Amino acid sequence: MKSVNQAFLLAMLACINGPARGLDTDSKQPMYIEADNATYDEGKGITEYRGNVHYSQGSIESLSDKMIVYQKDGKTERVEAFGKPTRIKQTPEPGKPDWHGIGLRSEYFPDTGVLILYEKALAWQGENPETSDRVSSERIQYDSKNSVMKAGAPPGRGDRVKVTLQPEKEESPQ
Repeated sequence: MKSVNQAFLLAMLACINGPARGLDTDSKQPMYIEADNATYDEGKGITEYRGNVHYSQGSIESLSDKMIVYQKDGKTERVEAFGKPTRIKQTPEPGKPDWHGIGLRSEYFPDTGVLILYEKALAWQGENPETSDRVSSERIQYDSKNSVMKAGAPPGRGDRVKVTLQPEKEESPQ
């Protein structure tokens, strides 16, 4: 059981290396959103983007079918994205592989730095999830301010967290 816990911890640490050390300049960059159409409801403080939604801010990119931005007093409180799947990517630091996350739905809370991937969620660092360390679950939550990742379904659902750790690559003789 100890090796399973160590493997889970190693995989979680591998996956959080991306956002934990995300480019410091990302949050200071302007946000850009492109979509096929957008609807702003001032009374509700909601902007809904539909169709090929592309969001970027610094090295962060998100692709989805629909995105809803919730604002209060001109400040973004929550961003919710939907897709088949919705995709998120961030460069952790120059020269390091990108961190990736997918799910059928995601929520991001800018004040707390919490990102949650829902339904068929998968997180990995590197080009290909099949050849990278990865975590999959029905729910993956990442707290970027505290560098804490949690994975698992709500109690009683029976879904399990799945972790894959790739063997270390052997260095070839020079």
